[in-house]
Amino acid sequence: MKSPEFITHGTSSEKDAEKIKNEGFEAQEGRATVSGDLIYAFEWATKQERRKGSKSESEITEEEKGRIVIMKVPENKSVNYATHTDIQVDETLKELTGYSSKYESGRKQLAIYDEGDVVEKREKIEQAKKELKEINAQFSGFLRENNIDPDQIKSKEDLIAVIQSFDIEKKIKILKKAEELEKERAEKINLAEPDVVIPQENILMSIVPTVELGKKLSELSQKIRGLEKIELENFTEGLSRIIEENAENFLASGLDVREVVGNLLTSTMETEVVNMVRSLSMDVKRAQGYKIYNRDKNEVKEKEVDKQKLKQKLEKILSIVEADNFDMGVEYLNRYIRVNVNKLLEDLK
Repeated sequence: MKSPEFITHGTSSEKDAEKIKNEGFEAQEGRATVSGDLIYAFEWATKQERRKGSKSESEITEEEKGRIVIMKVPENKSVNYATHTDIQVDETLKELTGYSSKYESGRKQLAIYDEGDVVEKREKIEQAKKELKEINAQFSGFLRENNIDPDQIKSKEDLIAVIQSFDIEKKIKILKKAEELEKERAEKINLAEPDVVIPQENILMSIVPTVELGKKLSELSQKIRGLEKIELENFTEGLSRIIEENAENFLASGLDVREVVGNLLTSTMETEVVNMVRSLSMDVKRAQGYKIYNRDKNEVKEKEVDKQKLKQKLEKILSIVEADNFDMGVEYLNRYIRVNVNKLLEDLK
């Protein structure tokens, strides 16, 4: 995918947004922390269940809402799919393995990368995360072998306190092994969780997710799902007005709000449409009798799909997108939907 020019981040608290505005945006390279989707960012800023899934260091209360932070991607950074979003399809075994849930929503959850080959970087980070997981498992196993509860050990001080009653020879052995594993772990963390920063001057907006904004984005979402035409100029004007008229919003000095909103409006449409097609493609695989796994092979994603109903749904979509007057407002999305729905119907036969 092409790296977007502008990205969003739905923060988990106002404190987070203020920190980003003043200090810039810090994240882990390859981790899903940003999006090109305004609808998705609004959800992260308002839905409690999503906000609790963040890595926010500030308190998250029922009353407090997050903010939508909008940033410009620096020239020395790129934005692409996050790690652990790939799937593998085995047509012989009729199995789909990998990260099926993240694959479906992968266009919504993007990651920031420093300069370089993104695919290669993603693979290296994924491998490092795998090795880090193995080191953590090895450390936990070692502690259990010595009758120590791994959940009680958060620091070297914790370990020293727990083994205080052990004989000196056993203490030395445990501490030596723990230091070796901790050194390996620290080295692997640097590879598995590299830092990436978008500087403060690239933070363009911090937006309060108001009811009015939510209604406008909900209207946009309904039109996309209904494959209706999006009047880009009208939506750009409407969203920009809502943003500009709210005195609580932070807007960078001299910012052309309409340019940024117009750009994000197109990427939002693209993201939602790709997500829609990917969800349908997974249902087609289920209807074909494929077993869908997520991460590990013992985690089957169960979902009953009626093949005939799915066929009727795809045919209805096709009748809309092949009509002479069909136009979502972005030509390449019109083609994308036509081509992919036709292909899914062929696969379903």
